[in-house]
Amino acid sequence: MALEVTGHNVANANTEGYTRQKANLTTTRPYHTPVLVSSGKAGQLGTGVTVKDIQRIRDSFLDDQIRNENKRSGYWNAVYDALAKIEVILNEPSEDGLRSVMDLYWKAWQDLVAHPESEAVRATVVQRAMAMADTFNHTYKQLKELREDVNASIAIKVVEINSIIQQVADLNQQILAITIAGKQPNDLLDRRDLLLDQLSRLISVNIVQETNGMVAVQMGGRTLVQGVEYYELSTVQDIYGMHMVVWKDTGVRAVIEGGELKGLLDVRGKTDRPEEPDPSPYREIVPEMIDQLNALAKTIVLRTNELHRNGFSLNNQTKFPDGINFFNAPATLADIDAIKNWAEYISVNRDIASDPKNIAAAAYRTWDDSTGILQKYNFGDGANALRIAQLKHDFNAVYVWAETPKLGAVLPFPYAGLGGDMEVFYKDSGGNLVSQVISLDTAGITPSPVFRDLAELAGFIQQKLQEDPVLKANNVKIEVLCSGDKLVFKAGESFTAVSVNLLKDGNPVTSFNINADYSLTGVIKHVTGDDYWRAITANKGVQTAEAKRMVESQEILLNQLETKRQSISGVSLDEEMTNMIKFQHAYNAAARYITAMDEALEVIVNRLGLVGR
Repeated sequence: MALEVTGHNVANANTEGYTRQKANLTTTRPYHTPVLVSSGKAGQLGTGVTVKDIQRIRDSFLDDQIRNENKRSGYWNAVYDALAKIEVILNEPSEDGLRSVMDLYWKAWQDLVAHPESEAVRATVVQRAMAMADTFNHTYKQLKELREDVNASIAIKVVEINSIIQQVADLNQQILAITIAGKQPNDLLDRRDLLLDQLSRLISVNIVQETNGMVAVQMGGRTLVQGVEYYELSTVQDIYGMHMVVWKDTGVRAVIEGGELKGLLDVRGKTDRPEEPDPSPYREIVPEMIDQLNALAKTIVLRTNELHRNGFSLNNQTKFPDGINFFNAPATLADIDAIKNWAEYISVNRDIASDPKNIAAAAYRTWDDSTGILQKYNFGDGANALRIAQLKHDFNAVYVWAETPKLGAVLPFPYAGLGGDMEVFYKDSGGNLVSQVISLDTAGITPSPVFRDLAELAGFIQQKLQEDPVLKANNVKIEVLCSGDKLVFKAGESFTAVSVNLLKDGNPVTSFNINADYSLTGVIKHVTGDDYWRAITANKGVQTAEAKRMVESQEILLNQLETKRQSISGVSLDEEMTNMIKFQHAYNAAARYITAMDEALEVIVNRLGLVGR
């Protein structure tokens, strides 16, 4: 039988999950010495050898270690796979990446500043804008498809888990029957352990060995397998089509704490159900990337449109007071808030795409304060294009108002309690367009509702403007004038108007306009578009590198543990060959013993008692 066990080991040397077996030999019951004065009990006369049992050479502690590391390896592999795919989708840095496309878009606006009258340059602006919009659309589509693929993988993993626990329960039943019969179900135990190893990679499980040979498998405080019974998982879809993992018998959400399934859930992101406890730092990987892409697209659309609506086109027209949007966007704040996927939505206004002359590159206009009627404008100026081009370097430069040179120009001012920056544009004596940003904090004004004297408000503004050292160095002075009328500031009102006059070297400047930022949208603050996208891609790069490091670390650790397990449980052909020779020699010796005994008996039976015949 020992030779049969050796042959079984050799035959399964390359079988996955196979554990080396060993025939444990023991002596048979000896005979008593046949004398008249001895009782019939066993004495010291040996009767040979028998196989006590066939042992699996297995270290259960190593099994537990490997299964614990399996769940971590499965988790990080799922996370790294998703992050690697996101890196491919973003394609940064490259000439085809979003950052390069945005650079070309901003450069086109910068070129338009120098040549606002050129139809070719305007056509380039449209083409670059459409290319950027297409890149946003395509990137969003790929990220959305990645999330849908991960969501589908969650359902597939649940089916795989159910298949494994069914097989474990079935093997439990077979193992129980053989164990009760007093036999060793070694091969069945190998199959079950292999399934448990596979299961531990998918989810975090606790395995309890029972005395009857069966195992109990637990997950998240509930039982997956108990003896011959098993309890399946299932998936249900939320209102967004995202799979939630629940217990099939109760519909209660299952707690997934590790393994590939946990990694997929973190990559895919949450559903509308409450979160499971102890969320990992890598939750919401794909949804977070989509949200960041949408935030960037929304900011570009709203900031560009806000500036563009206040400009004038080469067709000598604008749609006052609404203006012309450069990108398609809803008209109301409620509709704007309703749009969640700006990266999918972004597109160039059809009026702009069909006729680039409608690009509002000019910004100067003159109003009659008494009637509010537009008197004249300079459509050949590129100041509005300059403001849009500067969005590349400062998303917070939100254009509010512009004025032509005249005394008593009107400066719109936000309601009390908001702060921001004011940007003043003016032309110097050489005809160069100059701009200066002035920090302006209105938090010192008491919030509404309260009566405020305009003179008090004007004095506050003028003090803040005159504190700016750059304005003093350039010998520029801003005077804020008012009539002293009273005005009620109410919560929620956007602004009121205060008269302003801009002087340089004591003389009115040839022209000026005012650009203010009060951070009303709150989408992206205090960061440039390039910096924002660079930070996003850099963060994803760091996350990917960290996940890759964890994958490699787990792989090294698992390889070490598996090597140690194989040194104990694996089949060594050299060792088995040695055993084979040893058992073969033992068999030959036993056969020679039988032959010798046969010869002795033959002499006794056939040769003794022949004398005298």
